[in-house]
Amino acid sequence: MRLAACIPFVLAGASLSAAHLSQVSWHSQPHSQSTTLVDVLNDDPDYTSLIGLLQRARLIPTLNKLENATLFAPTNDAIKRHSSTNSLWNLALDDSVMLPDNIREKLRQQIFYHLLNYSLPDFPNEPDNVAVHKTLHYPRKPVDPPTKEPPPYPPWMPVPGGTLRGEPQRLRVSAREQALWVGTDSFGKGGTGIIKGRKVAGNGVVLGIDDVLEPPSDLARVVSEESSISYFQNILTPTITKLLNDTPGLTLFLPVNSAWDVLNPYERLYLESEFASDDLARIFEMHAAAEKHVRYSESFDPGLNLTTLDGKKLEIVTADGKTKVSDGDLIQPDIYASNGVLHLVSSLLIPPDALKLTPEKYLLALNCTQFVSFLHSVNLKSLVNDTEAKYTILAPQDDVFSVFGDGELPERGSPELKKLLQYHFIPGKWTPKKLSDGMLLETELKEEGLDSGRQVLRVQVTNGDHKKYTENEKTLRFSGAGVIGEPVEVNNTLIYFISRPLVPPSDPLQTALPSLDLSAFLAAVFSTSQAETLRTTPRTSLLMPRNQAFKRLGELVSAHLLSASPKDDLENVILHHALDSVEYAQSLQNGSQHTFPTLEGSDLKIERLKNGSMFISPSGGWAGMKAEIFPKDLLTQTGVIHELSDILIPRSVELTIGKLMKAAKGSTMATLVNKAGFDWILNGTAPPEDSKWADENLGKSGWTLLCPPDDAFKGYNLIRLYANAEALEAIVMQHLIPSPPRPTDFFVAPEGDALNNNQPISLDDSATYSTLRSSSSAYGDVVFQKRTEEQQYVVGIKGARGTDGQADWARVLSWGRSTTGGGTGGVIQIDRLLAPYQPPWWIEFGLPSAMGVIGVASAEAPAVEETKVSAADSIKSFIAGGFGGIAAVVVGHPFDLTKTRLQTAAPGSYTGAIDVVKKTLARDGVSGLYRGIIPPILGVTPIFAVSFWAYDTSKQLIFALTPNRKSESLSVAELATAGFLSAIPTTLVTAPVERAKVLLQVQGQGGAEQKYKGVADVLKHLYKEGGIKSIFRGTGATLARDGPGSAAYFAAYEVTKKALTPAGASPADLNLSAIIVAGGTAGVAMWALAIPPDVLKSRIQSAPTGTYSGLMDCARKTIARDGVAALWKGFGPAMARAFPANAATFLGVEASRKVLDSLF
Repeated sequence: MRLAACIPFVLAGASLSAAHLSQVSWHSQPHSQSTTLVDVLNDDPDYTSLIGLLQRARLIPTLNKLENATLFAPTNDAIKRHSSTNSLWNLALDDSVMLPDNIREKLRQQIFYHLLNYSLPDFPNEPDNVAVHKTLHYPRKPVDPPTKEPPPYPPWMPVPGGTLRGEPQRLRVSAREQALWVGTDSFGKGGTGIIKGRKVAGNGVVLGIDDVLEPPSDLARVVSEESSISYFQNILTPTITKLLNDTPGLTLFLPVNSAWDVLNPYERLYLESEFASDDLARIFEMHAAAEKHVRYSESFDPGLNLTTLDGKKLEIVTADGKTKVSDGDLIQPDIYASNGVLHLVSSLLIPPDALKLTPEKYLLALNCTQFVSFLHSVNLKSLVNDTEAKYTILAPQDDVFSVFGDGELPERGSPELKKLLQYHFIPGKWTPKKLSDGMLLETELKEEGLDSGRQVLRVQVTNGDHKKYTENEKTLRFSGAGVIGEPVEVNNTLIYFISRPLVPPSDPLQTALPSLDLSAFLAAVFSTSQAETLRTTPRTSLLMPRNQAFKRLGELVSAHLLSASPKDDLENVILHHALDSVEYAQSLQNGSQHTFPTLEGSDLKIERLKNGSMFISPSGGWAGMKAEIFPKDLLTQTGVIHELSDILIPRSVELTIGKLMKAAKGSTMATLVNKAGFDWILNGTAPPEDSKWADENLGKSGWTLLCPPDDAFKGYNLIRLYANAEALEAIVMQHLIPSPPRPTDFFVAPEGDALNNNQPISLDDSATYSTLRSSSSAYGDVVFQKRTEEQQYVVGIKGARGTDGQADWARVLSWGRSTTGGGTGGVIQIDRLLAPYQPPWWIEFGLPSAMGVIGVASAEAPAVEETKVSAADSIKSFIAGGFGGIAAVVVGHPFDLTKTRLQTAAPGSYTGAIDVVKKTLARDGVSGLYRGIIPPILGVTPIFAVSFWAYDTSKQLIFALTPNRKSESLSVAELATAGFLSAIPTTLVTAPVERAKVLLQVQGQGGAEQKYKGVADVLKHLYKEGGIKSIFRGTGATLARDGPGSAAYFAAYEVTKKALTPAGASPADLNLSAIIVAGGTAGVAMWALAIPPDVLKSRIQSAPTGTYSGLMDCARKTIARDGVAALWKGFGPAMARAFPANAATFLGVEASRKVLDSLF
């Protein structure tokens, strides 16, 4: 039990209210009793510490001066406890320290809080009864720094005034638990117990208390210590704290924690952020009043209207023991402070809609504080605080910004950051339902490059599974940035949270730079002086051709435009691709406008097809020039970029023959044209009136010039050529092709795609054109051929044949189309000069004229064209060779029999080939001419099959051994080598067949008996006679015959066949007569070399065993016995056989090959 419980209570009145206590004047006469308050304290050893403090504060005279006062006197123990935690009291108790005046003044004020200016009577024992008293403490704001003015002279009395509007601080006394308590709250709780009985002095009473009474702090401290308003403590700003510290006479109504729950959670998060200072200040001002007097709760009955700091009225009504403050209940009144009073209420005292839920508050609440902070730094906070304006906000959250390092975003407060942030605001409320893929939405960013028009951004919408699709399954992207989560709707504003900050479009060239497919056009732009024009000209649409467009334009046109100088044509072309207006895809595709002005000065015309394709035509260029538009809506600072399939040529650019010849490095040819009097063609004009060409009606025609480069003239004597006017004119005329106009729809394919129409004339395979020389020569026309295997065009003089091909054909290197002459014609660059052709009489009027014309040859072998052979071709060659062999045996065997008998018969047996035939027919009949045909018939298929297979295989071997060759065709020497190699495996079959055939052919001649019945009988006898060696006798001689013979054989056939191939045709298309001529020529070439080794082979194979030891022995004995002429025996029959037999061979090979090609 507390000591205070033992104090007797004397009834002195019905209440402890201050109104019933006797108020004593400060200046009343002294009491009749002789003792004073100081005497009472001196008489009680429990107050020695207090006496010391009074002395240190120089308050002894003050206590003596007071009359009928009440002193709540802390005991020694109370002061000791308090000083352990209070530096002021601890310092004051140290007598060794001299107290400064300001410290002494502070100590005096705290002691004044223990004094009442009247004497309290004895107290009744009535629990929960609380009395309010006014102390002698008048709170003041300490002067900082402390004043140097001297304090008032003793006795120092309390001075009215201070931060409570002239009122002293209050103190409550209450009775509870059979004791008295001082310094309690409004409910009588807390406080300090009165532990010593009432001591009466002549000028007042002393009541001993067990703790020091601490004067109330300022409202800032009071608020911070009140647990029921901790939420308000969390959202205090420095500004509000300063107001709570500095504002005198403040009456404050603060909502308890539960009162804030009526706010939206996002609103509360906003209030807790660093950006809510304005709203928090408004909230504070709605809950605070600073009138003439501090409004304690006793002034609330029956009612009171207060004017708050924000100027609004606060209505307070007391009825039925309850007090209402506006719509809230007064929960706890009168929490004292040094500069006012705090009342706790149950709800927020703010009018409806006083706190508008702005987009900023939501953004801050939803982790977009960095975004809002950036907006504040560039003074764009109005965009998120206007609740009336309708906006769609694209907001990156803080975690998005956290991945960006220093320098990756514009500096805070910079114009660049302001533009970036404006690009995140879209006027209007764009819900997902309103958005569709490809939409362009205007933003708040107003670009100078758009004449202060609004910049747009692209919307990308991807739907989910169409069968299950709902509106909520849309995947949205804004300018490539994904949307995170669901949008948040705030009154008139819709907020999307995006995956990255949106960067406004940059200048057109910077925007296009990452697109590799536009690099060629960009390189062209940067090579001119128009780059800055395209960068800065406001409100433009750039139509940028893709890289392929330069190739489609034609190599010579591209080379002219991209040449080092001059740049006028290129600059005009570039500016012709810049529309003088902003045309997004929507307006291009669905607009009604068809013509659009360009920065170059002329217009472009758009054609929209039903299938959705769009084509655009230039103001100039060649006939039918168009390009397909690919709308891309690539946004830029000044407008937009779309892509084109082709480059457009304006009318301000004239692509003349002369310009294209310069691009083709054809200055020498240009000189020839000038000297020949055709300079008007170079300029694209009509012939001069005094020219002989003026009457030929050539002015309206376009021209295609075949132009050899300067290097092609290295082998020519130009001085001599310049001096020969007739030859010079013929050369130039051979290279000039009149180009007829083309249909205007030439470029359109059936599917509507833009075609590559850059060729001066059509270069279709076998396309034939008349040149200016055609009217005076049967050999003026030229023909084009496309070599599929080389993917290259060649051009030759039609009908030219019998030459080596060097002068009458050329490769096509490149071309370019001119815009003069009605937009048809141009320049075709060829690798060499086409010399005008006039064939000799034997070519012009002979047999080959019926078979074909000179073809276009390869570089290494102009008259021969040979290509690599595939495995399938080898199989076909094997089979076709067999059929050719059979045909050769059937046609040539009678000649072969005659040859063999002449070669092997004794001298004088026959007078010649005719004599052999006569005697054979006389003795054996016609069948005798085919004696011995069975071995070659049986062996011919493998012999010829192996021969032709080995020939093709040898060609493949040559290709394999020459990997770095420049031509896909074999030369004559390489063909001969392949022919020689083919004889090696063939000899393994040919030698035994020839051995049997010879023995059968010679038996019976000269009346000798017929020793053998047939092939099998021959081979049986040979094997018995000498084994395998006997069967293969003469193998070396056979190889000596067939090696060189096959080399000449195949080379002669290929060369002759190529010579008979017309220009523009393929050797595979030769007619029957040409094949016969080529085959017969090959046979003649072979046997012209093969007769001597053939004579020796026949003698070795027909002579008895042991006659000859070898090829050289046979040659020596033959020459010794019969002379050198013996080596040429049978030459006549062999040559007579060679043409028909070998013609039949190749006819069989080619005919069967065609059948096989049709099968597989």
